[in-house]
Amino acid sequence: MLQEILWFLLIGFLVMETILLLLNAHNIRKNLNNNIFKDFIPDDVFRNTTAYSLARNQFTLFFLFYKVIILAFILSTQVIPIYLNFFAGVSNLWMQSTLLFVWNFLLSLFFLPLDFFSTFKIEADFGFNRSTKYLWLIDQLKGTLVGACINIPLIALLLYLLKTFTHTWWMWGTLGSFIMQVVLLWLYPKLILPLFNKLTPLEDGSLKTRLNDLAKKAGFASTAIQVLDSSKRSTHSNAYCSSLGKIQHIVLYDTLLKNFSDEEIEAIVAHEIGHYKCKHILKTLLVSTGVTLVGLKACDLLLKSDWLANQVGVLETTPLLLLIMLSTFLPLITYWFNPIWNRFSRKYEYEADAFANAQSPTCGVQLIQALKKLYRENLSNLFPHPLYSGFHYSHPTLLEREKAITHGKNHFSKNY
Repeated sequence: MLQEILWFLLIGFLVMETILLLLNAHNIRKNLNNNIFKDFIPDDVFRNTTAYSLARNQFTLFFLFYKVIILAFILSTQVIPIYLNFFAGVSNLWMQSTLLFVWNFLLSLFFLPLDFFSTFKIEADFGFNRSTKYLWLIDQLKGTLVGACINIPLIALLLYLLKTFTHTWWMWGTLGSFIMQVVLLWLYPKLILPLFNKLTPLEDGSLKTRLNDLAKKAGFASTAIQVLDSSKRSTHSNAYCSSLGKIQHIVLYDTLLKNFSDEEIEAIVAHEIGHYKCKHILKTLLVSTGVTLVGLKACDLLLKSDWLANQVGVLETTPLLLLIMLSTFLPLITYWFNPIWNRFSRKYEYEADAFANAQSPTCGVQLIQALKKLYRENLSNLFPHPLYSGFHYSHPTLLEREKAITHGKNHFSKNY
């Protein structure tokens, strides 16, 4: 029965994603000669944008079939039982946690060639890639080591809770997950990000004064304004605000400083501060914790029965078996919830835009200008199909955001 369910989910995922990608490509091609964005995107850039969107869409379609083939191979063979039986005698919690990490690492190796192609072919062809092959390789190694240092202890802790608190481990596991997410929010800018990028304080000047004044007015007690050297890997631009208690940082990509005016950067940062003021991070954490609670309780029920073991073809339902099955096939289930998650995310984006719009009479106008420039500089898809964007876009489209900001209100906004 499990085989049939997983095959159904896999085929459903393949069919749905193929339809969405074909609809998206059709929508882009339909508008190849329809540059309705002439006020900020010249025709030559418009052609480059549509070409990039089609190239990314085509690559995603290839990636989809590649991924489905790998999952189909795992599903139609005895790979998982063989892996588990080979290490059947392992009972140490740290070793079991390591075995799960190794399984996921081995799976990730199959996708490295595609990441390499994406970086050094597609991104390079359109002028985005600044990374070298050496830097790319070092990033992969660092990412693996950081992942091991974080995930192996976390899974070992979960296995310890399961062994020690037989009936209530799923509640303690949920609490631990919440605490760990909060800790990682604090650790990421301090310990993890510096392993990959260099952060330097923003130089004194009009921009720093402007951002400090904005933060003070908005009630964001900024303890640092830093510049991220993102240009050593890509020309894409962005900014974000990180906050945990009294530690509140504003981080600007160095590409943002090169291509955007002080007023536009201020508007972008106002939007990011809006996420903090609207408590979007906390709300996301709470929703994530609720999902974790339900998920771990479902795992508890599965561990108390032999159903999963019988379906897979092993002697018993061990935590390692369950974790390997979840890490491999759970995305086939969560995929169908993407429109719901994106609906909430878009709601948050509208609220952050509304917050930024309320900071000054010109902030909304500058935010629209910044969004247009971001679309132009990043060659963002100007004509995503509505169904595709609903499944894959966590942000509203440019036209949707411009309409909401221009009108000064929308059905998601609040009075700031």
